[in-house]
Amino acid sequence: MELTNVEPKRQKLMLVRGKLPAWCIIPTLFDIGTPEAKVIKPPEVMPEVLNDLEEDYTPDDEAFANLAQNQKSLRSAATKCQINLMHPLRSGKKLLVLDLDYTLIDCKALNGALVEVMRPGLHDFLTVCYEHYDIVIWSQTSWRALEAKVTTIGLLDHPEYKISFVMDISTMFSVLSQRDGKPFKHQVKALDIIWSKFPQFSAKNTIHVDDLSRNFAMNPKQGLKIGAFKNGAVSRHVDRELFHLARYLVDICNLGDFQGLDHKRWKDHRRNN
Repeated sequence: MELTNVEPKRQKLMLVRGKLPAWCIIPTLFDIGTPEAKVIKPPEVMPEVLNDLEEDYTPDDEAFANLAQNQKSLRSAATKCQINLMHPLRSGKKLLVLDLDYTLIDCKALNGALVEVMRPGLHDFLTVCYEHYDIVIWSQTSWRALEAKVTTIGLLDHPEYKISFVMDISTMFSVLSQRDGKPFKHQVKALDIIWSKFPQFSAKNTIHVDDLSRNFAMNPKQGLKIGAFKNGAVSRHVDRELFHLARYLVDICNLGDFQGLDHKRWKDHRRNN
């Protein structure tokens, strides 16, 4: 493994069969396997997976965010959370928080070609957005799985953009909200955690893009739901969500305050462009 960077369980040694030439004094061996850096690993502990159609919902206001129980969970999560910057935050930039699975990649296609894993236009989208936004990846998976994914698809070393930092499932927490008039407990990505660490960002200059709107429950006005990217081998031929989203994000980037925007209407912008 030190020589090849291929884990032993993925190494296969194949001996060349047949009669060897007289000058060959040792058998010829081929080491076949995938180097560690190019392997996308699944999480060691799979998070609970919910059916998007049955369990997702769109929070309409911030009433649940202000519940004492949810605020207590938020304070606890913010205290425990440590964020390590990979690239310096830039003065005057807005903040773009992006989900990973089914937003930027089809995580069920990880054993396929990268072109089927990555949403069409991914790198171009991030390049365009980076001019106006500091970019954060927040994924509902374990750190090890997240690190493997972003490394393999080239998000961390692209020459045209930089990812400021990444966050995993350990920075999420459960809240109690309500769906269809009934209590509903689920995990959230609370932007307040980021804002508590970097006060230059707030509701005025932050936007959160995710394929699950329930993740917006603590900050519903900052959430923008994007259609999920699934079955990448087929849908990549017609999916243009990131191209439309890039136009929307560029169009709003010069606004002094995002709080007056209704991101639910971003699809109107898509239809008009």
